[in-house]
Amino acid sequence: MLMTTGHSSQMIWRITGALALVFFSMVIGVAVTLGYVWLNPSIRASGPLLPVHLELPPFHGEASKAQVFDERQIMGVYERAAPAVIAIFSRTGQRQGLGSGVLVDPSGVALTNYHVVRSATQIEVVLSDRTRYTAQVLGGDPQNDLAVIRLLDAPGGQPTVPLGHLEDIKPGALAVAIGNPNGLERSVTVGVVSGLNRTLRDTPGRAPIRNVIQTDAAINQGNSGGPLLNSKGELIGINTAIEVVSGQRGFGGIGYAVPVSTARRYLERMLAGETIEHAWIGISGSDLTPRQARDIGSAATSGVFVDEALEAGPAALAGLQRNDVIVSVGGQTIHNMDDLGNRLDKAHAPGESIALGIIRGRDRLELRITLAKWPERIPQTRS
Repeated sequence: MLMTTGHSSQMIWRITGALALVFFSMVIGVAVTLGYVWLNPSIRASGPLLPVHLELPPFHGEASKAQVFDERQIMGVYERAAPAVIAIFSRTGQRQGLGSGVLVDPSGVALTNYHVVRSATQIEVVLSDRTRYTAQVLGGDPQNDLAVIRLLDAPGGQPTVPLGHLEDIKPGALAVAIGNPNGLERSVTVGVVSGLNRTLRDTPGRAPIRNVIQTDAAINQGNSGGPLLNSKGELIGINTAIEVVSGQRGFGGIGYAVPVSTARRYLERMLAGETIEHAWIGISGSDLTPRQARDIGSAATSGVFVDEALEAGPAALAGLQRNDVIVSVGGQTIHNMDDLGNRLDKAHAPGESIALGIIRGRDRLELRITLAKWPERIPQTRS
């Protein structure tokens, strides 16, 4: 019995010691955890301590566009449209150029940029099946950077891209560009419509291009004149320019396309051999701001602030002066520069005489102005 009792006592002490060790270890563990949390404010600030679930985020790298867009849809758009995309090689004297175009009529009529074929003495077109044709310019719209060319001696039945509509196009819509960047034939890039109704003022002294489409589908040298397509493979724009950030080379995510609505408006006239001319009033101006209105003591609340009426231009000849504010054209109210440009472009033509409503100080006046056509180069304004 004594042996049994002594053995039991030893067992009890061993169990008690083990439990004490476990308890002590738990206390130490909790203390260490609390100390770590206390010494790391970022953890303390993250919310309740318990329950805590720490997990490393999955690392898959940057999501590719193939993960964002429907691959089958993109491939379908490409398969339908690529055969109608052409490479355009132009020559002007010793200078050679490369651009793109898109066939819009089975007889071999294509849309492209005016700057791709401007002043060209020789134009050669390469189709998707590698056949080559000489082409000629039928007509153009220099201000909107559009031109129509025809393939000479090409057989009928050429593949074409149908003209789309912009009514259902909104920012975020799929945008597919096909062209020949740096001579890489029929390259496809994918993005979205980033914005609509932009005004592209690419070169000082040149007329702006209005209502252009902004896209992040990559566009580079050689893409000029190629199509921008919607999800149905329809033409929604002609790629024309990119935004270049200072110190940056190549595409930076902002490209522009002349909208199909502009091409539709002038296509028949260009097919008939016309060079489209747009109305010009000859001012240097900007959207009126409240501060400008206060500074010049104007009663106008919106309109176009006239910084200068260019010498010998239509506005100057009509008596328009610096600090005047244009508030109506042909009896229609305008609120800013884009209103003015769109009104002149869509409703009036060079040579037409129209009423120009202005506010000069506190007085409202009406001037008669005879519109001119946009010059190749706008006279430089004074500094």
